[in-house]
Amino acid sequence: MKKLLTIAILAAAAVAVPMVLAQNAGQPAPQQGDQADKAQSEAEAKAKRRAQANAEMKAKGQPVPQQEEEEEARKKK
Repeated sequence: MKKLLTIAILAAAAVAVPMVLAQNAGQPAPQQGDQADKAQSEAEAKAKRRAQANAEMKAKGQPVPQQEEEEEARKKK
């Protein structure tokens, strides 16, 4: 009886594990609490600095560099 139960458990695991892995494929690993908060605040601060710099350049009549935006788009892909 123990052998039958063991075989049933192993068969269930053999089916369940690949299904779970397939569902999670392509999803980024979630960051842990403080790390996620720190990364989010750093990203927000960077975006604010960039927006401020772009606003100052526009106010002075200088062209806003598009290269940074293109690099960021490439990094996200």
